[in-house]
Amino acid sequence: MSGETKEPTTTTATLEDRGDGEGGGGGLVINTTPSLASRLNQRADLLRRIFSFHETKNPKEYINLRSFSKLFHRALPPPPLWTSFPHSNHATLQSLVNRLEELRGDEESSGNVPSVLFIEEGEHGGEVYVRVKKPLSMYGAGRGMTTLVGVGLKIQGNKSDGTVVIQDLSLQGGKDAGLCAYEGMDLIVRRCKIEKFQNYGVVAYNAHISCEDVQVVGCVYSGVCAHRGGTVKLSGANTRIEGNVTGGHSRYYGLHTHGSSAKIQIVTPLTKDTISINNGGGGNWGGSGIEQVSK
Repeated sequence: MSGETKEPTTTTATLEDRGDGEGGGGGLVINTTPSLASRLNQRADLLRRIFSFHETKNPKEYINLRSFSKLFHRALPPPPLWTSFPHSNHATLQSLVNRLEELRGDEESSGNVPSVLFIEEGEHGGEVYVRVKKPLSMYGAGRGMTTLVGVGLKIQGNKSDGTVVIQDLSLQGGKDAGLCAYEGMDLIVRRCKIEKFQNYGVVAYNAHISCEDVQVVGCVYSGVCAHRGGTVKLSGANTRIEGNVTGGHSRYYGLHTHGSSAKIQIVTPLTKDTISINNGGGGNWGGSGIEQVSK
């Protein structure tokens, strides 16, 4: 086959009796078997094919798997640079995020700055808002396993800078909004729970938020809100917007668009009737920008 690369082999030669009682060169038999390196490469290639059909839900699992054996180390590409919180040099999550952003702005070190932040299992607090102004992927150990208590996340920066990813954690009981994308970078949220915030649960101001399997429960104002040019897309079978508008204000809703350019997009087969339930105030939805989309 044209362009095919042949694997290295190990060749052994033995002299065998041809049956005539003579052990001359005519009895030379050549045995060719794949080398150890060749066999490992073949196995690694097979594993790469297997993993190409499987998306590991949490990158921490991927990193742990890669360190499990030499074979997995060969088969899986290296992960991005990462760090974790709690961190010995930073008492608060905001302090660590600020340091990562500071290093990213330094030309000499910008190429060696972690782009992934793992938040370990447990409850973490200490600040009302963590502001994120540079692209960052932030992963917990799982919804209900990693919880930011009293802490909201505010995504800012420049839209052209990139995207922020928040995944596998819970936000609980903050004094302001839970997740806010404010006139900056796009935000992707997966498998998170936002609960009992004193403002909105999830809100986009002239920014885009994509939520998959996100639960917003028991917030004082609207559960999910899109403001003036903001878009929130909701997908995933476990999406739930429930019991929000606990303050009873009639101008707030479970799902709420504010202004003609704001949109909440609900991805089929989800519908606003099935995901937004038992919300107080004005009811389960309000505003003209709530629409059904196919993907």
